[in-house]
Amino acid sequence: MITIKTTLAAVLLAAGVHAQLAAAPAKEEGHTPDPEHSRLVAARKAANDLPEVMAVEQQAKADRAMTNKAYAEYKAARKRSTDSEAAYRKAFDAALAKVDEGAPALQEKERVAFRERMLKARTSKKGGTKKTGAKADDEDDGDDEPASPTKSSN
Repeated sequence: MITIKTTLAAVLLAAGVHAQLAAAPAKEEGHTPDPEHSRLVAARKAANDLPEVMAVEQQAKADRAMTNKAYAEYKAARKRSTDSEAAYRKAFDAALAKVDEGAPALQEKERVAFRERMLKARTSKKGGTKKTGAKADDEDDGDDEPASPTKSSN
């Protein structure tokens, strides 16, 4: 005859709950129960079960997911923008060399002069803290022009 206890045991075994139920008493047997901790755990569980807390938690999860999605889209857009900027500069430099063979050398000369002016301005702004020229040039390689150059700036 099938009893309620055997049915319940079979269901628990099938569901895999038996491992959790068997492990829980074994954990607590090793040390004395702390009534304050138990009270705090019960209060936390009760607070988490309140509908307003559940709603706010779900909203927080949704907002976090949207933030992660927006950040991923931002990174992709930034990469596309950087790639487009590099393609523009490459095409512009090629076209500039095609139009006037001496123009790329003049452009590089202007870039070097701009770097030097920025270095002088930076060192004077810092109040006399000077960097070596080679170290400063290594740091400033990509920062010498605005993010979106226009035809008047080139």
